[in-house]
Amino acid sequence: MEDKLDEVIKKYPVKVKSRRRIRGAVLLDTDKGLYMAKIYTASKKRLLFEEEIKRILTSAGYGNVDYAIKNVGGELLTDDGNGNKWIVKKWYNSVECDIKDIKKVMLASSNMAAIHKIMVIGNRGIVPSARTDKLDIESLFKRHNREIKKVHNYIRGKKQKNDMEICLLNSYQDFSGQGKIAEEFLKESGYGSLGMEALKNGSVLHGSYNYHNIMLSDSQVITTNFEKADIGLQVMDLYDFIRKVMEKNSWNMDMGISVIEAYKKERELGEEEKKVLYALLLYPEKYWKLVNFYYNGKKSWMPAKNYEKLKRICSQEQERHKFLKEVKKLLI
Repeated sequence: MEDKLDEVIKKYPVKVKSRRRIRGAVLLDTDKGLYMAKIYTASKKRLLFEEEIKRILTSAGYGNVDYAIKNVGGELLTDDGNGNKWIVKKWYNSVECDIKDIKKVMLASSNMAAIHKIMVIGNRGIVPSARTDKLDIESLFKRHNREIKKVHNYIRGKKQKNDMEICLLNSYQDFSGQGKIAEEFLKESGYGSLGMEALKNGSVLHGSYNYHNIMLSDSQVITTNFEKADIGLQVMDLYDFIRKVMEKNSWNMDMGISVIEAYKKERELGEEEKKVLYALLLYPEKYWKLVNFYYNGKKSWMPAKNYEKLKRICSQEQERHKFLKEVKKLLI
């Protein structure tokens, strides 16, 4: 890989002083600043969509993104001679957002709202990846609820059950009930019209707005990795961010409310968006993920860490319910 990267670097107008591996990529310290090189596996069409979103952000005055640079041939992708396509992107001397620091988390939430306001591309002739199934949250909830019930029935029919299976059985009633309530609440939220509006306006969500992709340099926020950006409900970015923050902070109520307030201060949420956000937070996604992982994994041996995760989310339920109660007052 190192030899191939050398061949790739030769095709860029930079001189590399040093390099080091970072998560899934190589950080390059060059005479023109920091860059990041990685193998790009999606299509060129997909890359052009991502880079157009970044161009729109930069044109609007938000330049803190990991935009790709062109090689000496004017191309964004570079072949290493071994069939791999490489991309070289602008990078920053920064650190990942500390998800335990409320001030930094609020800064990241405000930054999300700021880019959401810009990422409404309208009729610009930009062709997204068209994964519009992201808009059909109701079908997603229904499918997940069916899967939870299916796994429950499977475990119940087993003669011998391990500790995780017993825990899944004991927690089924509570979590499956939450899933059904979230599904019913979503039906009444008017989210369908919200999806149609997102398609009409060309509203883009980041798709992976988490602390790994939000970098901080002093008081500046850098947004990276737009690989999952697409037309969709931007409020889903907010939901994903809140859920991850809350899970890492044992559903600390002040932290969660601060994230929502920081976002609303920069971009006000519509009434339908508030209802959808509440429905998303109400749905027991982490529980479903563990159920799904269990069912699709090797049942004769389950990683101990998954059992620990299940016990942890069960132990956090009381604090989670307190948070949901306050969020409902704030949003509904």
